[in-house]
Amino acid sequence: MLKLIRMKVKYIILLFYLFFSSCGSFTELKKVNYEFENINYTIKVPKGYEWFEYSTIEENMVQLMYSDSSCIYWGSPDMTPNKINIKSVNDSIYSLRFQNSFLAEDVNKSLGFKLITIRPDTLDIAGQDSVGLLWRDVIIRDICVGYKNVKKSNKLLFDNAINSLR
Repeated sequence: MLKLIRMKVKYIILLFYLFFSSCGSFTELKKVNYEFENINYTIKVPKGYEWFEYSTIEENMVQLMYSDSSCIYWGSPDMTPNKINIKSVNDSIYSLRFQNSFLAEDVNKSLGFKLITIRPDTLDIAGQDSVGLLWRDVIIRDICVGYKNVKKSNKLLFDNAINSLR
């Protein structure tokens, strides 16, 4: 009987070990350095990603894709995988998020009064998509950082990654 109990305990320990080691890629963080528009940025992200870079003539974006379809991204403010999610929030948020601030300021200046609300230096928008996965999009001056397709159980981990951008 005692031998059977010891064997069960060993199997339970083995199962816990296998479970937690398979989750290890999301619990271990990696510091990533990236130069964007002549500024060096550092962000701490969960390990186990695949690195993708996208660029146009004026815009750049890095997207780290994970096996569960979640992703972390950063780059130019107009390049975001969350465009559809932001649009679903409402039109005024969408307009403010994708505002050409220089043009809006010029319009206000030429009119002599503030007709158009100017997007603040920092804008943080978050929500849940149609299948219940979480997303977040943050503009900090001239860079955008965010995540998409994140399970509720990983929200804190991905929020900490986004908040670690320096």
